[in-house]
Amino acid sequence: MKKNKVWITGNGMVGKALVKRLSSIDKYEVLVTKKNKLDQTNQKKVGNWVIKNKPDTIIITSALVGGIQLNSKIPATFLYQNSMINLNIINAAHQNNCNKIIFLGASCMYPRNGEQPFKEDSILDGKIEETNEGYGISKIVGLKMIQMLNQQFNTSHISIIPAASYGPNDCYDEAKNHVVPAMLKKFHDAKNNGKKSVTIWGTGKVKREFIHVDDMADGIIHIMKNYKDNTPINLGTGEEITIKRLAILIKKIVGYKGVIIFDEKKPDGIKRKILCHEKLKKLKWKHTLSLEEGIKRSYEEYILNTLLR
Repeated sequence: MKKNKVWITGNGMVGKALVKRLSSIDKYEVLVTKKNKLDQTNQKKVGNWVIKNKPDTIIITSALVGGIQLNSKIPATFLYQNSMINLNIINAAHQNNCNKIIFLGASCMYPRNGEQPFKEDSILDGKIEETNEGYGISKIVGLKMIQMLNQQFNTSHISIIPAASYGPNDCYDEAKNHVVPAMLKKFHDAKNNGKKSVTIWGTGKVKREFIHVDDMADGIIHIMKNYKDNTPINLGTGEEITIKRLAILIKKIVGYKGVIIFDEKKPDGIKRKILCHEKLKKLKWKHTLSLEEGIKRSYEEYILNTLLR
């Protein structure tokens, strides 16, 4: 039986989780690329790679990513690099008759003041959150390219819009990381250094939805197999938590005994961010890991990797 050649375009947290999951399924042959071997912002190089390797399915996981600090500092870089990556891969896939493109969007694509939970058809109904505008716009460009290819050429490519992910191989670089790894590192370092307090950006009142990356990989594969529509689809848990409650949870998991201080002079970002899961429910998929269990596993992995350095 001919195997389905799947190109996982990024080698980060989501890419690694997908490679692990797909490699365990006999029907797939997994193709992986690394940044230093293939510059995905270069249209010619991407096109030549696709011609040479002939993937049947492409899952676009590659991106320049970062938290509020980095997004706010270099928004033009986020917009340019991610737009180039997305358009180069999608265009090369289309020109070479790739059967299926799975584009991964992000919840920051949704309008800042849009009705929540966010429904997939509300994208471009209003302005997006300014603290990650460059990244968000680049993701909208990729999603619209997928939509327009489907409309113009009657293709069935899919855009998946996931909730914020965390888990194995997450980024703990303080200049780039997102909220869960940032907090894990802050509380861990504070515990080890005997600090009496930990400062968290913002008020702590904003609400977020998180999905463990192993659940995310499983959900992507489930959608790829079972979703027959070609319109965007959300992927998450349907559960939300305030940043304050998240901080208290991570403090408990890490075993930190000090005080949490919220710096209200720092930006919160969007006040609430939860996805509508009606389409996902129809596919009969549900996450398996609770937030507490997922963060426990993340912390165990972080400690192990820290000891191995």
